[in-house]
Amino acid sequence: MSGIRGVIQAIKNSLTFFSSIALNPMTWVVSGLLFFLLLMMSFVIGISGTTLIQQDESELTKAYTHMTWEDAENTRTNPLGITYYTKIDDVMGFMNLKYQDYDLDEVMEEGDKTYQAYLSQLWQDLNGGDSLKSMLELTKEPAYKLSDEDREDLKELSEEGAYLALQELDNPFQNQTEDDALTMTVRYGYEVIDDKPTLHHHIILEAKENQVIVAPMDGKVSLDGDNIIITSGRGLNKAQLTLFNSHSGRVIDGQKVQAGEVIGQTKDGSGLKVTYQKVDDNSEKLVYVNPAFYFPKVIQLQTTILPTIGQFGGDEFARAKAIYEYLKSQGATNQAIAAILGNWSVESSINPKRAEGDYLSPPVGATDGSWDDEGWLSLNGPAIYNGRYPNILRRGLGLGQWTDTADGSRRHTLLLEYANRKKQKWYDLGLQLDFMLNGDNPYYTNWLKDFFKNSGSPASLAQVFLIYWEGNSGDKLLERQTRATEWYYQIEKGFSQPNGGTAQSDPKALEAVRGDLYDNSVPGGGDGMGYAYGQCTWGVAARINQLGLKLKGRSGEKIPIISTMGNGQDWVATAARLGGETGKLPKAGAIISFAGGGHGSPTEYGHVAFVEKVYPDGFFLISETNYNGNPNYTFRKLSGVDGTISFAYTTK
Repeated sequence: MSGIRGVIQAIKNSLTFFSSIALNPMTWVVSGLLFFLLLMMSFVIGISGTTLIQQDESELTKAYTHMTWEDAENTRTNPLGITYYTKIDDVMGFMNLKYQDYDLDEVMEEGDKTYQAYLSQLWQDLNGGDSLKSMLELTKEPAYKLSDEDREDLKELSEEGAYLALQELDNPFQNQTEDDALTMTVRYGYEVIDDKPTLHHHIILEAKENQVIVAPMDGKVSLDGDNIIITSGRGLNKAQLTLFNSHSGRVIDGQKVQAGEVIGQTKDGSGLKVTYQKVDDNSEKLVYVNPAFYFPKVIQLQTTILPTIGQFGGDEFARAKAIYEYLKSQGATNQAIAAILGNWSVESSINPKRAEGDYLSPPVGATDGSWDDEGWLSLNGPAIYNGRYPNILRRGLGLGQWTDTADGSRRHTLLLEYANRKKQKWYDLGLQLDFMLNGDNPYYTNWLKDFFKNSGSPASLAQVFLIYWEGNSGDKLLERQTRATEWYYQIEKGFSQPNGGTAQSDPKALEAVRGDLYDNSVPGGGDGMGYAYGQCTWGVAARINQLGLKLKGRSGEKIPIISTMGNGQDWVATAARLGGETGKLPKAGAIISFAGGGHGSPTEYGHVAFVEKVYPDGFFLISETNYNGNPNYTFRKLSGVDGTISFAYTTK
């Protein structure tokens, strides 16, 4: 839309220009020179402003939406219980690089299939095998083949941000800038509701309770209950942004606001729900578009996780799990661990046996004998990069690419010396983890101990780790933040390991409550959906599935729980984000979340349980796993509700 409007405006301007020349011939020569210079400037700007997305914005949203439909339909029909969230941004980047401005219903030039059918096949090739494939991997296969140059362009432009040219909305949160990542907890498009793909037009951006909201664009305010609507432009340039449940009395109907002006705040911790509409050039009417295209640095939280290997495959998964277990034993939070893994995914593919430039051809690249060759290990920047980067005195090694640099850093040397003292290979995973806490420069070892305590956004922490531990403020930041967010998702799933056992009730605990259980059903045998065996989340998932329950939607729909409900304290908030009915009153069949620290729950994670029965005197019975470390179902009667407890309601 924006590209077409630009062309139309350029034509109008050109007509005005030539009319003025015709009326004043004395200006022909000067105007001709100016016109030539303008053409040259336009050409230079066009070349330098290369952008990945070429497609009409409405058609881009349609293509994105179709891929979410494929995710939802295959989530509904696959027998393994997988919830699919394809990395659609990568697909949109590939399609725009290869086919530029295409319509979903058009027949492709190289065959008799439509672009929609092509995208459906692409979805299968990404997700249909024994393991997930990335879009970049597919570009090496014949059906999606790109040249090496195009693959490099796709990678670089994607790292900069696939939708960079469309980003016209500012960060909506006070004291944040376009450099701060926005974590999207719910994406635009189809989700499975009532056992069928159902379309929604909103996204939800992660936000804390009472987060102050600023206007993401200039415009005029209108109010719809607690929803703030900002409208800008006229005619083909009209746009309408809706920020749900955010009105706090800061603005009034008809008020004009400028981007960055405070307009409201969130009511709770469920995030900021947003829709965006723009005028379609064909219909000349407002249509919904994906808001995530227009905000800066949006990172999608929802990610496909396979029941057996998670979202990451093979050795990388196994190494990450070992790193997680070690760092967890050292007191690191899940968010801090995810931030570290996100950075190391980019630095070394989480592989301790990596050296800077090892992928190049020998003698700079690696051979089997290189890893213990001191001369090869100590190659400097100019030797690796054809004369560039003289500040690199000895190449980066290992998980974190520890490097000796001209500013006095000796982390490469310290790693090798530490390995010699320990009589171990420098590329041993355990050795490097030990080194980062006990052998590295004291500044970094001390800094890490404080960093481990952080529990903020994994994306934000990934940037902090990059600046203060990696020592580089901007290298592939968005990619690092995306990987960190994905690893956090994986960690919260308990690394998706197969259940260590079948859910069952503790025999002694069961005897006292057998007659009070929901549907007279003894807890045990349900599908834990890949949650970590014995954890409270695993127990509730198994109980819900055993009973055939769904979340009760606010409009009466039936919504399945998902495999990424979060920590125990997050389940009710996640249910609300999915559209579920929540409240403060106990009801039989409800999910009950305990805020961290409440009723003896862990401060960091909280707890989740299942309400089996509510008694006439107000007491209620819950079933739960991992209470006092017991992986089996045990039971408690609670006397009432306080501020640390909330409920999400279910239905058959």
